[in-house]
Amino acid sequence: MANRQFVFLNNSDTLIAALKQMLEFVETNLPASTRAGKTIFNAKVVLTELLTNSIKHSGSSDTLITIEARNSSLLITKTDTGNPLSLIDNDLSSTKKPITNDILHTLYAVSERNDHLYFVCEENKMEDILAIDDIVEHFGLLIITKAADNFTYSYDHSTKSNIFKVILNY
Repeated sequence: MANRQFVFLNNSDTLIAALKQMLEFVETNLPASTRAGKTIFNAKVVLTELLTNSIKHSGSSDTLITIEARNSSLLITKTDTGNPLSLIDNDLSSTKKPITNDILHTLYAVSERNDHLYFVCEENKMEDILAIDDIVEHFGLLIITKAADNFTYSYDHSTKSNIFKVILNY
């Protein structure tokens, strides 16, 4: 098991260099028996969206990305400080709340407990496509959910930290 932390300066000028460095770590630390191409592609999608999210929404000068290459999975954790994800403020008392969609899928946020969400992506039937006015724009979360085997978000009020966790199984 390998573990490394990266500090990303929330700046578009550093995005490509940071992404390359993180993907190099992923590629170097995958078990030999892993379908490396698929895992690296999914890691690239996830990391690109997490870093872009940091630039656009974190409101802080930097973001901590931790990558753990485990025996059967890759764990990517993004931590930044700032306001909680707007979904935390919404009423998520229903089992699943739709938050965005494309023509093929709908992304749902599911509240497990206070300040903790997990995301589920389901394929749309043509007759089930939601009205565009009913959907909040969180397309990056949809992209991450499609690439991940597990994607969660939590907000720590004591540290004012947003914590996104993504698991990619090999």
